[in-house]
Amino acid sequence: MTHFYLIRHGETDWNHLKKLQGHTDIPLNESGIKQAKRIAKRLATTPIDHFYSSDLKRAKRTAQEIVRYHDLKPVLQAEEFRERCYGEWEGLHWDQIPKLYPGYGGGRPLGGEFGIETYEAMQQRGMSKLTELIGAHPNQHIAIISHGGFINSILHLISDGEVGTGKTKILNTSLNHISYEAGKWDIHTINDCAHLEFGEKKNDGL
Repeated sequence: MTHFYLIRHGETDWNHLKKLQGHTDIPLNESGIKQAKRIAKRLATTPIDHFYSSDLKRAKRTAQEIVRYHDLKPVLQAEEFRERCYGEWEGLHWDQIPKLYPGYGGGRPLGGEFGIETYEAMQQRGMSKLTELIGAHPNQHIAIISHGGFINSILHLISDGEVGTGKTKILNTSLNHISYEAGKWDIHTINDCAHLEFGEKKNDGL
């Protein structure tokens, strides 16, 4: 069985302001760094064989905090684990979109317009990379530090839509544990935030 720990990056200023980030390279803010340190301590005793992250600053910094407790193992960066690209919408608050782009917004799925990556393209690039890692690291434990929309798209795909996009909230530095064995995916934990200050363990969508 190959285990994946999908971890969302810590908070950024744009997260706090509820702005779309996409591929815009925004660093962690002070709260995000504290969150990253908390998930790092939580995972200190978890046996993790390999670390991967999105190549965006907010994911890389979160990963750097985590590997401090794992003999500073290398973190391999992969563009495939980036958030969805939102093109012209990046930097906008969700509330601005219907005003600036009449007829759009409100969570309506888009892609191919305004430079926005299709949902399916994000999902497929992610699953392709996960499949590659199953072959490269069979029966091992792999941490992937990525993004909320990306993680939800993977959960949606492997659960046939029971959880994930449109149903599950992925909070900053939440832990999402999935595994793969003999052609079958299993979901063990979704949006586990027990390490954060509010001390809650959330399993939205289950």
